[in-house]
Amino acid sequence: MGKRSFRLEILTPEKPFFIGDAVSLTVPVSDGMIGIEALREPLAAAVRDGKASFTLPDGERREFSVSRGMLDVKKTGVKILCEYASFPEDIDADRERELLREAEAQLRAKKSAADLAFSKLMIGRALNNLRIKKGTGGFDG
Repeated sequence: MGKRSFRLEILTPEKPFFIGDAVSLTVPVSDGMIGIEALREPLAAAVRDGKASFTLPDGERREFSVSRGMLDVKKTGVKILCEYASFPEDIDADRERELLREAEAQLRAKKSAADLAFSKLMIGRALNNLRIKKGTGGFDG
């Protein structure tokens, strides 16, 4: 008998990134990495930028880039609400490098505190996506 599955929803403001069944999930949280399987005790955690992965019931493992957000684990399923999520094959490295250059220029321009905070977020997102695209996203499992 295979592993038990759970309902996984990974949602961004733009669109649902993934909705379906999974047997495991590994996601970066504020104090490290966390692994989730079916019937886990409920918990909530802050998600940080990094590489995450989930395994489908057929055994296929999918890695993806995730940005900061929230993880909500309940007996009925798991939700990740994040600003951004992308599979490596969907990341446009040239576009990410351009976003990185633009954000760095904004940072050097020393605009308002809000502009600086936004530039730092964009730099983090672009660097994370470029690491994931290159296959050096930060964990081996």
